[in-house]
This record gives sequence, C-alpha cells and structure tokens, in this order.
Amino acid sequence: VKNSFIGDGCVINGTVKNCIVFRGVTVEKGAVVEDAVIMGHSTIKAGAKVAHCIIAENAVIGEDTIVGAMPTDTEKGVATVGPNVTVGAHAFIGPNAMVSENVKDGEELC
Repeated sequence: VKNSFIGDGCVINGTVKNCIVFRGVTVEKGAVVEDAVIMGHSTIKAGAKVAHCIIAENAVIGEDTIVGAMPTDTEKGVATVGPNVTVGAHAFIGPNAMVSENVKDGEELC
C-alpha cells in the first residue's frame, strides 16, 4: 500500500497505490489497484488490474480482469463500475466504460 487511504476492515493482499479504499474492501493476492476509488465491501479478485476508475459498493471484479487504464495523451477517461455489479473473470473494461450490469467471463466493454 502506497499513498492511499484505507478504511476499517479492509483485507489488502495485493498492491494499492494512490487510492481511496472504503470500509470492508478485499484486494486479493496479485491484484493491482492504482489511482482508483473503491467503495465499501467490494472485492478485487486475484490477478485483477484496476486503474483510474471508480468501483461502487458491493462490486466484484473477477480474477485476471482489467478495469480502466492509466491516462495517456490520447486516452484520459475514467471507467466506472456500478453498485452490486459482478465483472467476470478475464473480462476487459475499457477506460471510458460505464458498467451498470453484470459482465460475463471474458467479455470486453470499451
């Protein structure tokens, strides 16, 4: 954990940088969360990469899933995942995507 605010009751076994993480969040081993806001009781599964995004409460980001991307000269969007949404394993959520429904394993949303 580096340069982040971590709420009570969080379990952080992955990497968290420049984030606000609300109460009761779990970041599993091998997950990387950077420049993000993760709201209460959400879970970031093992191997997931979450960058420059907002994850609402009670969301689940599946194993080896990519959500968002760090800003570049051509891409500056923020990805958002709504409350109670489950994003399946190996999915890809692009930097401008707004997700309000569950995402199947391996699905891509840009």
